Amino acid sequence: GLEAWFSGIARRVGYAGHWRRWLLNQVYARPGVGKGAKEHQVHHYLRLAEFVGAPLLSSEQWVNVRERRREPGVWRLAVCPGAEYGPAKRWDPERFAEVMRLVSGREACEWTLVGVAKDAPIGSVIERAVGGVSVQNKIGQTSLGQLIALLQQCDVLLTNDTGTMHLAAMLGVKVVAVFGSTDPVLTGPLGAGHEVLQHAVPCGPCFRRECPLDFGCMRGVSVEEVVAAVLRVLVDRGF
Repeated sequence: GLEAWFSGIARRVGYAGHWRRWLLNQVYARPGVGKGAKEHQVHHYLRLAEFVGAPLLSSEQWVNVRERRREPGVWRLAVCPGAEYGPAKRWDPERFAEVMRLVSGREACEWTLVGVAKDAPIGSVIERAVGGVSVQNKIGQTSLGQLIALLQQCDVLLTNDTGTMHLAAMLGVKVVAVFGSTDPVLTGPLGAGHEVLQHAVPCGPCFRRECPLDFGCMRGVSVEEVVAAVLRVLVDRGF
C-alpha cells in the first residue's frame, strides 16, 4: 500500500485491513464466505481483479492439464526443499533425501534440486545424505524462465509450501507438498491430482515463520507417508 501511495498511482484499489484503508482511494468490501468457512487465497485476489474490471476466468482456463504418460521410462522429479517464508515451512532436508533414496529403490528416477541461492546449504545437506542416488543440484542456478522450462520436463515436484509449488501446479505438473505452519485450504496447490501432507496439531495452523514449540506439524509427517504419496502420483495415476 505504501509503495503504491508513494509512487503517485492515481487509482489505488484494495481490501481494507492491516491499516491499509487510508492509503487507498477505492476500498472493496470483503465478501463473506460463511461463518467458519475458508477459501483459497487465489479466489480472494481474483475477486479484487474482477472488481476493477478484469474478466473472471475459470480454473480450467489458467491451470494447464497434461496428458497421462503414454509409455514407461525414467521418472523425472524436482525437489524444492527451501521456503522463502521461513523455517516453519521447511521439512527436514535429511527426510527429503531419505524419500529420494526410497523412491529410487522402487522406480527409475532422475532428481533435480531447485530453489533460490539462499537454499544452497539445504541442497548441500541433501546431496550428502542422498547416498548413491543421482541428483542434479540446480539450486540458485535458474532464472524464472529456466525454472519453468525445467518443471515442464518433470513428472512430479516434491516440495514445501512454496511459490515453486504454485508454479508447478499452474504448469500442470503434479505436486507432493509437505505443509507446516500454513493452511493448505488457503494456499495449497490448485488443480487435481496433487498430494498434500500435514500433521494436525492443536497449535496449527499458526502461520508463524519460526516454530516456538516442537515443530510437531512438520515432524509428524513421516518419510513413509511422503514416499507413498510420491508413488501414488507417479505409478497409480500414471503421470
